[in-house]
Amino acid sequence: MSPPRLSASPRSSTAPPRPGRPRPAAAFGRRRLLGLAGALAVGVTLAGCRGGATAVGGRPVLSLGLSSEPATLRAGADQGAAALLVVSLLHRGLVGYDGRGEIAPALASEWRSDEDTVFTFTLRPGLTFHDGSPLTSAEAAATLRHLADPKNSARVSSALNHLAEVRTPDATTVVVELTEPNAAFLAYLADPSAGVVPASALSGAPNTVGAGPFRLVAEDNGIGMTLERFDGYYDAPQVALGGVQVAYYADGTARTNALLSGDVDIIDFVPWENFRTISRRSGYTLAGQSGLVMYLAFNVTRKPFDDPRVRRAVALAVNRDSVVRTVFSGHARPVAGPPVPTLSEYHDTGTADVWAHDPAEARRLLAEAGHPGGFSATLLTTSQYAFHQDTAVSVQSDLERVGIRVTLENPDYATRIQLGNAGDYDLAVNGNGGIVNDPAFLSDFLVGPANYKRSFGFTDERTEELLVEGVRATAAADRKGIYTALQRRIAETVPFAMISDREQAFAHTDRVRGFGNLPGFLTFDSGYTFAGTSLTDHERGR
Repeated sequence: MSPPRLSASPRSSTAPPRPGRPRPAAAFGRRRLLGLAGALAVGVTLAGCRGGATAVGGRPVLSLGLSSEPATLRAGADQGAAALLVVSLLHRGLVGYDGRGEIAPALASEWRSDEDTVFTFTLRPGLTFHDGSPLTSAEAAATLRHLADPKNSARVSSALNHLAEVRTPDATTVVVELTEPNAAFLAYLADPSAGVVPASALSGAPNTVGAGPFRLVAEDNGIGMTLERFDGYYDAPQVALGGVQVAYYADGTARTNALLSGDVDIIDFVPWENFRTISRRSGYTLAGQSGLVMYLAFNVTRKPFDDPRVRRAVALAVNRDSVVRTVFSGHARPVAGPPVPTLSEYHDTGTADVWAHDPAEARRLLAEAGHPGGFSATLLTTSQYAFHQDTAVSVQSDLERVGIRVTLENPDYATRIQLGNAGDYDLAVNGNGGIVNDPAFLSDFLVGPANYKRSFGFTDERTEELLVEGVRATAAADRKGIYTALQRRIAETVPFAMISDREQAFAHTDRVRGFGNLPGFLTFDSGYTFAGTSLTDHERGR
C-alpha cells in the first residue's frame, strides 16, 4: 500500500511573462526521441509515470523527481540547479568531485601544477563523446577558451579571466597557462558546467552531447527525459545504473508525494516543511547539507539602488528570524553579513552581524539619502519555487514597515533567470551558493559578466583588487588577511543583502545506495555521485 499523500499545495507553479518581457528560453524538453543506437530496443520509456522501464540491459534504472524542467542547455552557462544536476549526468570536465567533495580525476587521469600558474593535464586514452566522435586535447582546449571568453558569460568565467594560453602538445596533453596564480583554479574546473563539449556546441547552439556517464535518449516537454548508461564513459564498468528516468515536479508537495508513493526513487529540493515527515518515515533517507544562501540582489544602475545607503537600509529592514521560521521551518540560520560560512577559517566575526535587523536605522538612512517618505520598487522572485516566493512575501512586509513599497513579480524560473541576466528588475530574491567552497566563490557574487546571481551593474575597484589578491595568495595567513579586508569592504558597499543560509536536501528510498549530497556549496554538484549510485532491486513502488 502506498503511504498517505500530503495535502496538495494550491500554489501555481508557473506564471506567464509580463507583456514586453523576454519569454523563457526554448524548453530543454522538446518532444522527441533521439536516434541513438539501441535506445528504444531496450525499452527505455519517458519518465513521468509509474510503470516506466525499471531495467536496461539488466541494470536498474533510477527514477528522479526533478524540481524544474531545465532550460535549453548551452555550453558553460549557469541555468539553475536543475539544469546543473542534469549537466553533471551528461558531461565531464578535466577534473570533477568525488563523493566527499574532493577534487578527483575525470577526463584527465592526472595533472600537475607549477606555481599555480601552469597546469598540465593528461587525458585518458580513447575518450569519446556520446555521439561517438573523439574527445582529444583539441576539444578540451577549445572548451576552455570558450569558457574564458567574457561574451559567453560562463558559470566559471571568474576562474578563467586570467587565462593566458592553452596549448596541446599532443592529443592527450592540455597545458593551461594563467597570467597569475589562482589557488582555486582546479576547484572551478571541477564544476559540472566546465564539462568538455564538441566543437559544434561552442557556437551557442543547444547541446546535450557530452562525455559523462549517461546520455540523453528521449525527452518530452513538461514531462521528463530518459538517460541511458553510456558504454563509452571512461569509468563505465563502475556505473551500476542502466539509466536515469527524470520526471518534472515543479510543485514541492507533488514531488514529495511522488517519492512517498513510490513513483520515484529520489527527489531534489525537498520542501523544508516536509523534512520531518520524510526523516521519520521508515524506508527513506533525508540527505541534507547546509551552506546555500538566500539574499536580495540590487539593480545598482537604477535609482535609488545606486546609493549604498539605500542598499544598507534594505539590508537592515529585513527580519531574518521571520524568514527562517516561516519559510524554512527552522531549517536555516540568519545571515546578516558577508556569506563566508562560520565554519570557514576565513570567516570574519567583526562583520557577521553588520546588517542585523534595525528598522529605525533603516528609516534614518533612507531619510539621509533623500527618501524620508520611502519609495516604490519591484521585487523579482519566481512562482516555481515556493521558498523563493515566500521569502519575497516576508521581505515585502519588512520593507513596507520602513516605507519601501514593493510589488512582486513572479514569473517561472527560466524567465526569472532571463530577467536577472538582463537586469530587468529593481530588487530580486536569489537563492544560490558559491561555485566552490573556497572563499574565492565571492567572485561569483561580485564581479564578471552580468549574471542573475549578482547585483546588476555593481562594480567596485577595491573589491576587485581584493578578489584578485585572494586567489593569487597561496599562504593561508595571507589569504586570511585579504578575505577579512574583503568582507569589511562588502559590509561598506552592500553589493547584496544576505538573508539566511538554508539546508538543502535530497531524499530517497533506502533502496538507493551510493548517492551523496556533497558538502556546502557543492550540493548542486551532487549529480556526480549518480555514477556510483545503485539500486538494491529493480522493482518500483510498494
